[in-house]
Amino acid sequence: MKKTILIAIIFAVLAVFFAYMYLSDLETTYRTMAEPVTVVVATQRIPQGTVIKREMLTEKKVPKEYVQPKAFAGVNNLFTKEGTAVYISLNTFEAGEQIMSTKVSRTNAETGLTNVIPDGYKALAVNFDSESASVITPGSRIDVLSIINYADTNNKFQESIYMIAQNILVLAVGNNYIGMSAKKNDEGGRSGGTLTLAVTVEEAQTIMLAADSGSLKYIIRPAGDNEIYDIKPLKLSDIIKDISKTMPQQKPAATKEQQAMIKAMNQSQKEALEMINKYANSQK
Repeated sequence: MKKTILIAIIFAVLAVFFAYMYLSDLETTYRTMAEPVTVVVATQRIPQGTVIKREMLTEKKVPKEYVQPKAFAGVNNLFTKEGTAVYISLNTFEAGEQIMSTKVSRTNAETGLTNVIPDGYKALAVNFDSESASVITPGSRIDVLSIINYADTNNKFQESIYMIAQNILVLAVGNNYIGMSAKKNDEGGRSGGTLTLAVTVEEAQTIMLAADSGSLKYIIRPAGDNEIYDIKPLKLSDIIKDISKTMPQQKPAATKEQQAMIKAMNQSQKEALEMINKYANSQK
């Protein structure tokens, strides 16, 4: 009887010991998983193809179990020793999301422009009739406009401006592209009004056709403005009143040469106007 009680006591002690060891290991595991770890998170929404700047980031402590694979442990890891931004976002980061090395790309002269083209887009180099290339920087967003002269159905020459593309990412200005360091940027120089844009195939077709039929302009968007606006084409006659209508005079009839020129211009402008109107309607 005493032997049976002794064996029971031994098994009870062993059970308590193993239970204690299990709970101790479990407590250590949970303590380790709950240990705070510093990671870099976005303070705002960072769209795809954006140069990641210091004001977009902050450091935050999170439990170790919630740290994402390849997450940056410090803000300084995303910049050079001089503090220059050298990473762009390959995917969109939402506010509070951890910044991971698998979702960013470091650009330099060796990697070239192809690494900064967002998924689903192409790079299109465009020569703009503009001197503002001296103030625009890679990573900016612009709206593209086209000014076209054409003859309307009444054989009257009209000068109109169309909004043909909106919220377009500028990949490069001249030889300077997204992610280049300040030193490289200074050495690269600029190339007049040539901008390299991230566009869809449809946007590329519209811009190329408009460039061939008229002149291109652009306006720079403020940071964070991603709205697509319903903007109707505008004619010069909508701005400036034709004072000739108030003057009594005989309008000379068009000569055969003028009529032929009008006909030729109508033909050459028809496709451009149809394409631009089609794209403008698709944005509504």
